[in-house]
Amino acid sequence: MSTAMPEFEMPSQAVAPPAAVVEPAVDVRVETAEPPVLRRRSVPTFGWRQIAIAAVVGAMLGAAVPAAFEASERSAATASVDGLRAVALDYLTAIAEGRAELASEVVPLESRGAVAPDAVLQAADRIEAFEVRLVHVDGDVGTAEVRYRVGGSDIFRTLQAERAGGTWRLMTSLAEVADLAYYDPITRVQIAGVPLGGEEPVLLYPGTYTIDIVSGPIFLTGGDVFVVDGDPLTPTVPYVTAGIVPQISDYATQLALVTIAACQVEPGCPVPAEARLEPAGEVYPMGMGTTMGSIDLSVPVTATVDGAPEWFEVRVRVVFDDDGVATEWLCGEPGEYGAELQPCAP
Repeated sequence: MSTAMPEFEMPSQAVAPPAAVVEPAVDVRVETAEPPVLRRRSVPTFGWRQIAIAAVVGAMLGAAVPAAFEASERSAATASVDGLRAVALDYLTAIAEGRAELASEVVPLESRGAVAPDAVLQAADRIEAFEVRLVHVDGDVGTAEVRYRVGGSDIFRTLQAERAGGTWRLMTSLAEVADLAYYDPITRVQIAGVPLGGEEPVLLYPGTYTIDIVSGPIFLTGGDVFVVDGDPLTPTVPYVTAGIVPQISDYATQLALVTIAACQVEPGCPVPAEARLEPAGEVYPMGMGTTMGSIDLSVPVTATVDGAPEWFEVRVRVVFDDDGVATEWLCGEPGEYGAELQPCAP
């Protein structure tokens, strides 16, 4: 049985294409409507220059706050330094003007003694060419380095300072203790008429001082010059000349010469009989009597034999009353200090 599909042949027909639809011509005008415009809030546009400027301004504003604090701190530091400098300068000025009491108010004396009155400092050749060279502040403590000239020398000192309640106070004093503790009871020390010494130490500010010459019925002291430089490393120990008034000295010398001459004619006298006697120098006090009513003097005399001088001392005691007037004269043997004194030969 044959399995092949039968073949068919379709009849040939011509198929016409569909006719084109022709629409009638119509004049149609379409007006294109504009889209609606959405109005927005105006937003400025920035260029790179504007952005750069904004960045700089921001940086400046950001730095302004710490800069303001820094400027404030610098201003406060400058004010602190200037304040300490002014206090130190006021202190030096008070000393230079002879205002000792004011200077003692600026710097405490720490109970080291009593400062001499203004008159004493005013009588001195005071400091000059003074200045505050350098000021250093660290919080509420500081230092002021000062310089001044006194007694022909430039002195440099560092003054310590502390601040309390916003006020600076110097802690280093330029006042020095003048060591006037003499054992010689006849010595009297006074400057500008003000007696110095006593039980309490005397404080003097820098200056060149001249001790007054004090002349009494018997004693003569003073005339010496000393310098206070305000530096504790150089202690102030004034030398005070103590002597006998010329009238008493001359009379004691005459008595000593008469005493030696009387000794020369005696056996065992240490002075040769043929020796020529001459005064050998100034009469000086040896010490006060136990009752403070007498003074022992040493009278030097030279005894010359054949051009060879020999030096002797004669002890002469002057007894005086409450007014300092000599009432009695006692003499000792030449060269003998422990021998009993006898009334001097007239």
